[in-house]
Amino acid sequence: MRILLLHPDDSPRHGPWTRYKWDLLVDLGKSSESMAAAWQKDVGCPVLRLDQFRQNTEDLACVEAILRAPRGRLLDSEGLDWWELAALLVHAEIETSLVLRRVVAGLPENVDVFTSRPDWPVNGVADLLNSDVQNFLGGGVNKAAKRLGRYGRAFRNLSFSQWADICFDKYDGEYKRRGLFARRPRPANQPVVLVPSAYTNVSRMAAAYARMLPEQQFLFVATRQSARRFEPLPNVRLRGLESYITKGESQQECAWLLRNWQALLSEIRQNPDLQLLERLGRLEHFPLFFRRGLVWRDLWREVLRREPVCSVFCGDDSNPSTRIPVLLAKKRGLPTLDFHHGALDGRFLLKTLPSDLYLAKTEMERDYLLRVCRLPSSKVVLGAPQQEAISGSPALDRQVSQIVLFSEPYESAGGRAGEIYRELLPPLVRLAKQSSMKLVIKLHPFESKTHRLRLIRTILNAEQRSVTEVLTGPLSDATLLKTWFGATVESSTALDCTLRGVPCFLCGWLVLSSYEYVQQYSRFGVGSVLHSAEQIPCIPGILAASGKSPTRRQAIWQPIEPSQLRRYLAEKGTIVDDREEQPQASVAT
Repeated sequence: MRILLLHPDDSPRHGPWTRYKWDLLVDLGKSSESMAAAWQKDVGCPVLRLDQFRQNTEDLACVEAILRAPRGRLLDSEGLDWWELAALLVHAEIETSLVLRRVVAGLPENVDVFTSRPDWPVNGVADLLNSDVQNFLGGGVNKAAKRLGRYGRAFRNLSFSQWADICFDKYDGEYKRRGLFARRPRPANQPVVLVPSAYTNVSRMAAAYARMLPEQQFLFVATRQSARRFEPLPNVRLRGLESYITKGESQQECAWLLRNWQALLSEIRQNPDLQLLERLGRLEHFPLFFRRGLVWRDLWREVLRREPVCSVFCGDDSNPSTRIPVLLAKKRGLPTLDFHHGALDGRFLLKTLPSDLYLAKTEMERDYLLRVCRLPSSKVVLGAPQQEAISGSPALDRQVSQIVLFSEPYESAGGRAGEIYRELLPPLVRLAKQSSMKLVIKLHPFESKTHRLRLIRTILNAEQRSVTEVLTGPLSDATLLKTWFGATVESSTALDCTLRGVPCFLCGWLVLSSYEYVQQYSRFGVGSVLHSAEQIPCIPGILAASGKSPTRRQAIWQPIEPSQLRRYLAEKGTIVDDREEQPQASVAT
């Protein structure tokens, strides 16, 4: 039996493997049933999808248990747990390991296995099969050549600012080069709320909260250039983390941490999934992360030492570089407050809540955190920015002229952007032309306009492209007021549409994550779920049948009073995470 393992970056329609006959194709990326059915006709053999073996939140509960076991073994002088900080970097690979075991268990013995290219998770299948996997790249391509090719593709596909952030992350993770040119800022002359940020969406949401307290000074400290892109406010000071560079303080502690990491590895190998990752080199970057992470810790300590920080307000505690200041502030007895820049944060299925309180912007978000992620109810409070701070008034009687596809960085979750666009763009373009409108493809900040335009040219002809526009930048009310309806897979823009009275359709058959966001959206009436591309032409009929239903903004969005926000930022609470006291079976699905 001849099996082809298809890497997420490859297609069954293009490549040297198309010249051969296969008995089974295993898609190591994420694809839909409709994609697999189309591929099956092309390659003339059954197509096995990893998604068939995923168990969503049940798998995530298993991953959380695996990540929880080694906690408390890599504590530094500040009490920071470096295993907990690093573990979120590999949670997706552990989830994939669980799935690969189920796939391999169902394969027959004595199979000849080939792969489109040798990489994770191909190497995981080879290891679990305990056999060689033949690849179509051959042995002549060395690591340097593959790296050069990867960088070349990235350079073509990314904007300059995206490329700069990636280069700084990779080659100046300790801020030494950036620190050489950074100006040492004067400390604030009054108490400030510290907002650590790595991304533009975090900064924009934090600014919406800051606008509610004009008398309170906020200090935004950006770890990446993208975090600097937001509308400035009189009460917000912006600094780069490199401005707080200090002489190395952590060399001795780093040596201690690396020794203890080697000791911990022997225990990690007792878990088969962590052992698989370690065997395949997926944990090799941990020592570098520890070295850089200690530098980040020292930089944040310098921020807290030099600036009159009265509390920390964090919008992305899954990112180690912005989670660290929250943990340091808690050690110093400062109030800490969490929020999330999107609609939902499913990573609370895998991590603990580091802050005193979490501000849920909607009842939908609070319900998700309590029911699905099992956070303690005493730590999750309703508190969105005031509506005027993030949007204008919704208009039900809009002069619509466009359909908007809210695109997503599908590749980051192992998805195939080309296949998703092939399913969505042609029917949406036809619908736009029939309705004398245009199709706007609104990109996520992590997507490259250059790459998406190149992709669109391979799918749509010139006539179809003439009614298509690619839009970047922040989502504006002006865009939504012209929108007939929106479509997305599981983006938080479904909430943005609902808040402004714009119908939104969720492409549920294309869902990539295990977090069950679409189920939660549907539970609260945020968007309507479609189950196949064949339903897209039916959207006008669905809208006509539903009529002009009143906006649900008041029922969903739960603004916080400025006085309450001020109190949360001023009062110190206590952390109670009762997740471990509850049995795994209690995870809601």
